[in-house]
Amino acid sequence: MIVVVSLERAEQTLLAGDMPCPRCQGVLRPFGTGRTRTVRGVGADTVTVTPRRARCRDCSATLILLPTELVLRRADSTEAIGYALAAKSRGDGYRSVAARFGRPESTVRRRLRPSGSRTRSGCTGGPRTRPC
Repeated sequence: MIVVVSLERAEQTLLAGDMPCPRCQGVLRPFGTGRTRTVRGVGADTVTVTPRRARCRDCSATLILLPTELVLRRADSTEAIGYALAAKSRGDGYRSVAARFGRPESTVRRRLRPSGSRTRSGCTGGPRTRPC
């Protein structure tokens, strides 16, 4: 998967043969499209996108060009996720965030839990971080 800012610009770059393969640095060429995806935006809005598929000439790898509006394996757009994270950072609980955005409480709780546990103390807890 390659995340692209603009599908139109990515299409032009792909057709011109200027997009390198992230695996072998070969040339990516158009290879059809991926599955059409409809995700929830903010409120009742939805975002529908049919992402472009590309294939490397050298290593034959296939990749999806995913626009920044979508997040891999998420039913909500990046905009909706951003609004929910901002509400969580202001101190809102998962129930109020779920009610405000019309999402199931279990989904919001599951999505917000990891971000809160890492940012609460400001320490990621990774092996290369300073002790908190």
